[in-house]
Amino acid sequence: MSQPKRKEETVGVEMKGEEALAYVLNDIGLTKVFTTYSLPNIVKEMLKKYNIEVDFSISVKDASWLAYAYAMENNSVGTIIQIPGSKLTDAVDVIAQAYMESVPLLIISSVRSHKDTGRARIGEFRTIDDLSNILSPIIKTKERVISIEEITVTIEKAYKEAVSNRPRPSYVEISEDLFRAKAYPLSTAGQKPEKRTPDKNSVAKVAELLTNAKLPVIIAGYGVVLSDAEDMLVELAELIDSPVVTTFKAKGSIPSNHKLFAGEGLGAFSTSAANYLIENADVILALGTRFTQLSTAGWSLKYKGILVHNNVDGEDIGKVFMPHVPIVADTGLFLRELLTQLKAKIKEKINRGASDIIYKTQRQAYPITSHNDIWPIDVVKMLSSIGGFEKVYVDISATTIDLVRLPINAKKTWYTAESLLERGIAVGGIIASKYVAYGITDIEGILPHLSLLKYKMDKIKGKLIILNDGGANYIEVSNSDLPTIARSQTSFNANFDEIAEKALGGVTVNTLTELEEALKSVDKKIINVKIDPNFESVILSRI
Repeated sequence: MSQPKRKEETVGVEMKGEEALAYVLNDIGLTKVFTTYSLPNIVKEMLKKYNIEVDFSISVKDASWLAYAYAMENNSVGTIIQIPGSKLTDAVDVIAQAYMESVPLLIISSVRSHKDTGRARIGEFRTIDDLSNILSPIIKTKERVISIEEITVTIEKAYKEAVSNRPRPSYVEISEDLFRAKAYPLSTAGQKPEKRTPDKNSVAKVAELLTNAKLPVIIAGYGVVLSDAEDMLVELAELIDSPVVTTFKAKGSIPSNHKLFAGEGLGAFSTSAANYLIENADVILALGTRFTQLSTAGWSLKYKGILVHNNVDGEDIGKVFMPHVPIVADTGLFLRELLTQLKAKIKEKINRGASDIIYKTQRQAYPITSHNDIWPIDVVKMLSSIGGFEKVYVDISATTIDLVRLPINAKKTWYTAESLLERGIAVGGIIASKYVAYGITDIEGILPHLSLLKYKMDKIKGKLIILNDGGANYIEVSNSDLPTIARSQTSFNANFDEIAEKALGGVTVNTLTELEEALKSVDKKIINVKIDPNFESVILSRI
């Protein structure tokens, strides 16, 4: 049992390791953690003592998907506790996607002992460093705690790192030796998340460019959403009369029914209006985007104007398109400073006739041929007509990508991923959400999560819509940078209709009339939509 050097530096109470853990989570404002049923009772009891809600799952992968969805919806950190830590290898793909997609996770695990390692304990790798080395490429920071005094300040630091600047997973492992000892944990320092501030001279250049531009266009990326800057985006667009095009992840950052919204996607995946506007713009302001392969249709974006590229992560600027003016800063702070400088220059809102240009250049939203069976775009049109959802979680795939044309008129309503490392957003989202959430996925996005759906069905307030083409199609990116739809040479042998109906209590629909009835039904949470395997997509071409 150790003694503090100066008692005023500690929390003033002697604690065991599990209490220090619960104490600091409460102290930094976290109210919910995601874990598995194998969490030690001593930790459960302490979390309960400090009023922290514990969400239990069968596997750490399930817990990680719920934490992932929770982090996106709340624009905060999703906290995962896994003891022992060795089982985290089951969630490597989820953590990797969170790293790529800027989803903040606070991952807390354990090592069985730091004093005498390598004794082949249950749940122990060969060396004490093996797990952290496995996770190193897909986490922002990693720390190991071997003293009770350091538990509080280390977890506080990891939390701060997870949500600072570009959010990503942070990892802390605690020696289980500390669950059998007592000490005085150090007081937390009240650390606040860091946000990169913009250079005012660079902002002044941007303000000058936008003021003098004949046709400026704004590209809104996910950084707008992460920095809670949606309202400032709309204010900027209205002030300078600039059309706004969003990336696939940033849908909802400007309402789809706003007169300055020109569509989502860039290059070959864009709308006719967005393509025309970007090709003819003299200034393009790209906010909080990495110009991903998916949103840019294999980087097929064509432009001639001056490119201003803002991103909080400087490593992402210049990787795809070299900007004339780079702005490394938090998107929200950049927009705030830009608006301040523009308002000093512009006394009345500029009228460039942007909404008229959008109207004149926007062609049919759904250019498809006639067909008999259900196509993905039919689901989009039906959802647009019926509504009924407050949040939408989409696993993008060959059958679901047309959902990016679903009109989204409220901020922080739409959630998806563009790295496509793993499917699980749809299932995790509808379970973790406190709203009426709709999840849209395909067979690959449902089969690995059957147990999670089964034992968490009572948590679902919305619906899970499965676009079921029998696994006949996939997104092809091996032959070209431009993503396309390719026909698989195999198909699922499992009778998925029976699984959806008997195991999950869902309903299978084969016609639009049946789909409408299922969407309007209050008791059907799982809808298995039979999709024509030969469907045409309004986004992707077939090869």
